[in-house]
Amino acid sequence: MIILTEPIADNGRALLEKSQLTVYQKPVNLSWQQWLTKRPELRVAVGLIIRASQLTEHDLEQLPALKIIARGVGVDNLPLPAIQKRGIRLTYTPGINAQSVAELTLALMLMSLRCLPETIAEQQRLTGSMLSGKTVGLIGYGTIAQTVEKLLQPFAVKILVWNHRPKKILYGKQVTLEQLLQQSSIISLHMPALPETRGFLNQERLKLLSSQAILINTARGTLIDSDALYQQLKNQQLKGAAVDVWSAGERYGLADFQKLANFIITPHIGAQTAETLAASAQQCASEVLRCLRGEKAIKLYRY
Repeated sequence: MIILTEPIADNGRALLEKSQLTVYQKPVNLSWQQWLTKRPELRVAVGLIIRASQLTEHDLEQLPALKIIARGVGVDNLPLPAIQKRGIRLTYTPGINAQSVAELTLALMLMSLRCLPETIAEQQRLTGSMLSGKTVGLIGYGTIAQTVEKLLQPFAVKILVWNHRPKKILYGKQVTLEQLLQQSSIISLHMPALPETRGFLNQERLKLLSSQAILINTARGTLIDSDALYQQLKNQQLKGAAVDVWSAGERYGLADFQKLANFIITPHIGAQTAETLAASAQQCASEVLRCLRGEKAIKLYRY
Protein backbone atom coordinates (compact mmCIF):
# COMPACT_ATOMS: atom_id res chain seq x y z
CA MET A 1 0.00 0.00 0.00
CA ILE A 2 1.37 3.40 -1.08
CA ILE A 3 0.22 6.87 -0.03
CA LEU A 4 0.54 10.05 -2.08
CA THR A 5 0.39 13.36 -0.22
CA GLU A 6 -0.42 15.18 -3.49
CA PRO A 7 -1.25 14.03 -7.02
CA ILE A 8 1.64 12.80 -9.12
CA ALA A 9 1.80 12.45 -12.90
CA ASP A 10 -0.18 9.53 -14.32
CA ASN A 11 2.91 7.63 -15.43
CA GLY A 12 4.18 7.32 -11.85
CA ARG A 13 0.89 6.11 -10.46
CA ALA A 14 0.47 3.66 -13.34
CA LEU A 15 3.93 2.20 -12.63
CA LEU A 16 2.97 1.51 -9.02
CA GLU A 17 -0.41 0.03 -9.89
CA LYS A 18 1.14 -2.15 -12.61
CA SER A 19 3.20 -3.73 -9.83
CA GLN A 20 -0.01 -4.63 -7.98
CA LEU A 21 0.38 -1.88 -5.37
CA THR A 22 -2.70 -0.10 -4.07
CA VAL A 23 -2.32 3.68 -4.18
CA TYR A 24 -4.24 6.16 -2.01
CA GLN A 25 -4.06 9.94 -2.08
CA LYS A 26 -4.39 11.84 1.19
CA PRO A 27 -7.29 14.35 1.17
CA VAL A 28 -6.06 17.95 1.41
CA ASN A 29 -8.76 18.95 3.89
CA LEU A 30 -7.88 16.29 6.48
CA SER A 31 -4.93 15.99 8.82
CA TRP A 32 -3.06 12.70 8.94
CA GLN A 33 -4.71 11.82 12.26
CA GLN A 34 -8.20 12.66 10.98
CA TRP A 35 -7.73 10.69 7.77
CA LEU A 36 -6.20 7.63 9.39
CA THR A 37 -8.84 7.62 12.12
CA LYS A 38 -11.43 7.31 9.36
CA ARG A 39 -9.31 4.84 7.40
CA PRO A 40 -7.25 2.91 10.00
CA GLU A 41 -6.40 0.21 7.46
CA LEU A 42 -4.10 2.72 5.71
CA ARG A 43 -1.73 2.78 8.69
CA VAL A 44 -0.05 -0.30 7.21
CA ALA A 45 1.16 1.70 4.18
CA VAL A 46 4.79 0.87 3.38
CA GLY A 47 5.55 3.73 0.99
CA LEU A 48 4.95 7.48 0.90
CA ILE A 49 5.50 9.80 -2.07
CA ILE A 50 5.54 13.43 -1.01
CA ARG A 51 5.95 16.68 -2.91
CA ALA A 52 5.71 20.10 -1.23
CA SER A 53 3.35 19.45 1.68
CA GLN A 54 4.68 19.51 5.23
CA LEU A 55 5.26 16.22 7.08
CA THR A 56 5.79 16.42 10.84
CA GLU A 57 7.20 13.90 13.28
CA HIS A 58 3.67 13.43 14.67
CA ASP A 59 2.39 12.71 11.15
CA LEU A 60 5.12 10.13 10.71
CA GLU A 61 4.02 8.37 13.89
CA GLN A 62 0.67 7.66 12.23
CA LEU A 63 2.45 5.39 9.71
CA PRO A 64 4.29 2.74 11.77
CA ALA A 65 4.88 0.34 8.84
CA LEU A 66 6.53 2.88 6.55
CA LYS A 67 9.65 1.62 4.76
CA ILE A 68 10.34 4.39 2.24
CA ILE A 69 9.64 8.07 1.65
CA ALA A 70 10.22 9.22 -1.91
CA ARG A 71 10.55 13.01 -2.26
CA GLY A 72 11.06 15.25 -5.26
CA VAL A 73 13.56 18.10 -4.89
CA GLY A 74 14.38 19.43 -1.43
CA VAL A 75 13.80 17.83 1.97
CA ASP A 76 13.16 20.91 4.12
CA ASN A 77 9.50 19.86 4.56
CA LEU A 78 10.42 16.56 6.23
CA PRO A 79 11.26 15.59 9.86
CA LEU A 80 14.72 14.29 8.97
CA PRO A 81 15.85 13.22 12.49
CA ALA A 82 12.69 11.15 12.98
CA ILE A 83 13.02 9.54 9.55
CA GLN A 84 16.65 8.67 10.20
CA LYS A 85 15.88 7.33 13.68
CA ARG A 86 13.16 5.06 12.29
CA GLY A 87 15.50 3.76 9.60
CA ILE A 88 13.06 4.70 6.85
CA ARG A 89 14.71 4.90 3.43
CA LEU A 90 14.59 8.48 2.11
CA THR A 91 15.13 9.14 -1.57
CA TYR A 92 14.94 12.36 -3.56
CA THR A 93 15.46 13.69 -7.08
CA PRO A 94 18.06 16.48 -7.04
CA GLY A 95 18.55 18.23 -10.36
CA ILE A 96 15.48 16.75 -12.01
CA ASN A 97 13.78 20.16 -11.99
CA ALA A 98 16.85 22.18 -12.98
CA GLN A 99 15.87 23.05 -16.54
CA SER A 100 12.30 23.90 -15.56
CA VAL A 101 13.29 26.17 -12.66
CA ALA A 102 16.09 27.78 -14.69
CA GLU A 103 13.66 28.65 -17.49
CA LEU A 104 11.27 30.25 -14.98
CA THR A 105 14.19 32.19 -13.50
CA LEU A 106 15.00 33.58 -16.93
CA ALA A 107 11.32 34.40 -17.51
CA LEU A 108 11.13 36.33 -14.22
CA MET A 109 14.23 38.29 -15.15
CA LEU A 110 12.69 39.31 -18.47
CA MET A 111 9.28 40.07 -16.96
CA SER A 112 10.84 42.33 -14.34
CA LEU A 113 13.10 44.15 -16.77
CA ARG A 114 10.25 44.80 -19.21
CA CYS A 115 7.72 45.67 -16.46
CA LEU A 116 5.34 43.16 -18.02
CA PRO A 117 2.71 42.70 -15.26
CA GLU A 118 2.29 46.45 -14.81
CA THR A 119 2.34 47.09 -18.56
CA ILE A 120 -0.36 44.48 -19.15
CA ALA A 121 -2.49 45.64 -16.22
CA GLU A 122 -2.38 49.31 -17.22
CA GLN A 123 -2.22 48.74 -20.99
CA GLN A 124 0.43 51.43 -21.23
CA ARG A 125 3.71 51.37 -23.09
CA LEU A 126 6.00 51.45 -20.07
CA THR A 127 9.72 51.71 -20.79
CA GLY A 128 11.66 48.68 -19.64
CA SER A 129 15.26 47.51 -19.88
CA MET A 130 17.10 44.87 -21.88
CA LEU A 131 18.74 41.86 -20.30
CA SER A 132 21.58 42.01 -22.80
CA GLY A 133 24.74 43.52 -21.40
CA LYS A 134 23.64 43.38 -17.76
CA THR A 135 25.64 41.92 -14.85
CA VAL A 136 23.87 38.92 -13.33
CA GLY A 137 24.85 37.63 -9.90
CA LEU A 138 24.15 34.00 -9.01
CA ILE A 139 24.10 33.25 -5.29
CA GLY A 140 24.74 29.52 -4.98
CA TYR A 141 26.15 27.43 -7.80
CA GLY A 142 24.37 24.10 -7.93
CA THR A 143 22.71 22.46 -10.92
CA ILE A 144 19.95 25.07 -11.28
CA ALA A 145 22.33 28.04 -11.12
CA GLN A 146 24.61 26.40 -13.67
CA THR A 147 21.63 25.83 -15.97
CA VAL A 148 20.62 29.50 -15.60
CA GLU A 149 24.19 30.45 -16.48
CA LYS A 150 23.98 28.43 -19.71
CA LEU A 151 20.60 29.92 -20.64
CA LEU A 152 22.02 33.42 -20.22
CA GLN A 153 24.80 32.95 -22.76
CA PRO A 154 22.96 34.37 -25.82
CA PHE A 155 22.29 37.58 -23.89
CA ALA A 156 25.97 38.51 -23.57
CA VAL A 157 25.67 39.22 -19.86
CA LYS A 158 28.49 39.39 -17.35
CA ILE A 159 28.05 36.67 -14.72
CA LEU A 160 29.27 36.85 -11.13
CA VAL A 161 29.01 33.85 -8.82
CA TRP A 162 29.13 33.50 -5.07
CA ASN A 163 29.21 30.03 -3.56
CA HIS A 164 29.93 28.86 -0.03
CA ARG A 165 33.02 27.06 -1.31
CA PRO A 166 35.24 27.47 -4.40
CA LYS A 167 33.94 25.85 -7.57
CA LYS A 168 34.95 25.67 -11.19
CA ILE A 169 32.74 28.27 -12.88
CA LEU A 170 31.58 27.52 -16.42
CA TYR A 171 31.23 31.04 -17.86
CA GLY A 172 31.25 33.57 -15.06
CA LYS A 173 33.63 34.68 -12.33
CA GLN A 174 33.57 33.69 -8.67
CA VAL A 175 33.62 36.74 -6.39
CA THR A 176 32.92 37.67 -2.80
CA LEU A 177 29.31 38.08 -1.72
CA GLU A 178 29.83 41.80 -1.15
CA GLN A 179 31.20 42.26 -4.67
CA LEU A 180 28.29 40.35 -6.19
CA LEU A 181 25.65 42.34 -4.31
CA GLN A 182 27.24 45.70 -5.12
CA GLN A 183 28.01 45.06 -8.79
CA SER A 184 25.04 43.02 -10.05
CA SER A 185 22.05 44.47 -11.90
CA ILE A 186 20.16 41.21 -11.36
CA ILE A 187 20.67 38.93 -8.35
CA SER A 188 19.29 35.39 -8.49
CA LEU A 189 19.14 33.10 -5.45
CA HIS A 190 19.96 29.39 -5.79
CA MET A 191 20.62 28.10 -2.27
CA PRO A 192 19.00 25.36 -0.15
CA ALA A 193 16.86 26.11 2.89
CA LEU A 194 19.05 25.34 5.89
CA PRO A 195 19.18 26.82 9.41
CA GLU A 196 22.33 28.73 8.42
CA THR A 197 20.76 30.16 5.23
CA ARG A 198 17.58 31.46 6.89
CA GLY A 199 17.37 35.21 6.31
CA PHE A 200 20.56 35.05 4.24
CA LEU A 201 19.64 38.25 2.44
CA ASN A 202 19.01 40.37 5.52
CA GLN A 203 18.60 44.11 5.82
CA GLU A 204 22.34 44.75 5.89
CA ARG A 205 22.99 42.74 2.73
CA LEU A 206 19.94 44.04 0.86
CA LYS A 207 21.21 47.59 1.40
CA LEU A 208 24.33 46.69 -0.60
CA LEU A 209 22.20 46.29 -3.73
CA SER A 210 21.90 49.10 -6.23
CA SER A 211 18.60 50.99 -6.36
CA GLN A 212 18.43 49.80 -10.00
CA ALA A 213 18.92 46.12 -9.13
CA ILE A 214 16.34 43.36 -9.49
CA LEU A 215 16.17 40.41 -7.09
CA ILE A 216 14.99 36.97 -8.29
CA ASN A 217 14.20 34.06 -5.95
CA THR A 218 13.17 30.66 -7.32
CA ALA A 219 14.92 28.77 -4.51
CA ARG A 220 13.36 29.03 -1.02
CA GLY A 221 11.37 31.84 0.60
CA THR A 222 13.24 31.67 3.90
CA LEU A 223 16.44 32.91 2.24
CA ILE A 224 15.17 36.50 2.30
CA ASP A 225 14.21 38.73 5.23
CA SER A 226 10.90 39.71 3.67
CA ASP A 227 10.29 42.64 6.04
CA ALA A 228 13.59 44.19 4.94
CA LEU A 229 12.78 43.44 1.28
CA TYR A 230 9.42 45.20 1.59
CA GLN A 231 11.07 48.36 2.89
CA GLN A 232 13.63 48.31 0.07
CA LEU A 233 10.92 47.94 -2.58
CA LYS A 234 8.49 50.45 -1.08
CA ASN A 235 11.19 53.09 -0.67
CA GLN A 236 12.46 52.53 -4.25
CA GLN A 237 15.82 51.43 -2.89
CA LEU A 238 15.49 48.37 -5.11
CA LYS A 239 14.09 48.44 -8.63
CA GLY A 240 12.14 45.23 -8.30
CA ALA A 241 11.81 41.69 -7.06
CA ALA A 242 10.31 38.59 -8.66
CA VAL A 243 9.82 35.44 -6.59
CA ASP A 244 8.41 31.96 -7.01
CA VAL A 245 8.73 31.15 -3.31
CA TRP A 246 7.54 33.09 -0.32
CA SER A 247 8.01 33.36 3.43
CA ALA A 248 6.11 36.08 5.28
CA GLY A 249 7.86 38.40 7.70
CA GLU A 250 6.70 39.58 11.11
CA ARG A 251 5.40 42.95 9.86
CA TYR A 252 4.47 42.58 6.22
CA GLY A 253 2.42 39.85 4.57
CA LEU A 254 1.77 38.91 0.98
CA ALA A 255 -1.14 41.37 0.71
CA ASP A 256 1.29 44.22 1.44
CA PHE A 257 3.72 43.07 -1.25
CA GLN A 258 0.98 42.64 -3.85
CA LYS A 259 0.21 46.35 -3.63
CA LEU A 260 3.72 47.14 -4.87
CA ALA A 261 4.09 47.71 -8.62
CA ASN A 262 7.70 46.51 -8.54
CA PHE A 263 6.93 43.08 -7.09
CA ILE A 264 6.06 39.88 -8.99
CA ILE A 265 5.11 36.58 -7.38
CA THR A 266 4.27 33.23 -8.94
CA PRO A 267 2.72 30.37 -6.90
CA HIS A 268 5.75 28.05 -6.63
CA ILE A 269 5.59 26.84 -10.24
CA GLY A 270 9.31 26.34 -10.84
CA ALA A 271 8.95 22.57 -11.31
CA GLN A 272 5.38 22.73 -12.55
CA THR A 273 5.96 21.60 -16.11
CA ALA A 274 4.55 18.44 -17.66
CA GLU A 275 8.02 17.16 -18.47
CA THR A 276 9.43 17.68 -14.98
CA LEU A 277 6.38 16.27 -13.19
CA ALA A 278 6.46 13.14 -15.36
CA ALA A 279 10.18 12.60 -14.76
CA SER A 280 9.80 13.13 -11.01
CA ALA A 281 6.80 10.79 -10.76
CA GLN A 282 8.66 8.12 -12.71
CA GLN A 283 11.71 8.30 -10.46
CA CYS A 284 9.75 8.45 -7.18
CA ALA A 285 7.63 5.45 -8.18
CA SER A 286 10.76 3.58 -9.28
CA GLU A 287 12.40 4.30 -5.91
CA VAL A 288 9.42 2.81 -4.08
CA LEU A 289 9.53 -0.33 -6.20
CA ARG A 290 13.30 -0.71 -5.82
CA CYS A 291 12.99 -0.43 -2.04
CA LEU A 292 10.24 -3.04 -1.84
CA ARG A 293 12.30 -5.38 -4.05
CA GLY A 294 15.33 -4.92 -1.83
CA GLU A 295 17.30 -3.12 -4.54
CA LYS A 296 19.71 -0.20 -4.25
CA ALA A 297 18.18 3.30 -4.41
CA ILE A 298 18.65 5.52 -7.46
CA LYS A 299 19.35 8.55 -5.25
CA LEU A 300 19.48 8.00 -1.50
CA TYR A 301 19.42 11.06 0.75
CA ARG A 302 22.64 11.34 2.78
CA TYR A 303 22.20 12.83 6.24
